[in-house]
Amino acid sequence: MYREGRRFPGSILVLYVRPTEGPRKVGITAGRRFKGAVARNRAKRRLREAFRRIAGRLRDQGDLVLVARPQALTAPFDMLISEMETLLVAGHMLAEGASREVGG
Repeated sequence: MYREGRRFPGSILVLYVRPTEGPRKVGITAGRRFKGAVARNRAKRRLREAFRRIAGRLRDQGDLVLVARPQALTAPFDMLISEMETLLVAGHMLAEGASREVGG
């Protein structure tokens, strides 16, 4: 995935996208930049929840990996969702005409 896919870096997370014909696969990870498992797991939980709120608007095909950066722990949740949407648009993973979910 890291070699074959395209990389879309952001300040809070990095998105890797690889077009495929099969059903969508998603991976969420946080590296060892986070000192300790508690911080890594918290960053991954935040990314999972942000992704859950956007998932209904994604294309059904393609693989993607979301990699948390240390800023994922302290960034406001709205900013995390906004950056994820921006990177997904850049990676052509949002479905055409997908409206933004209200609330949250």
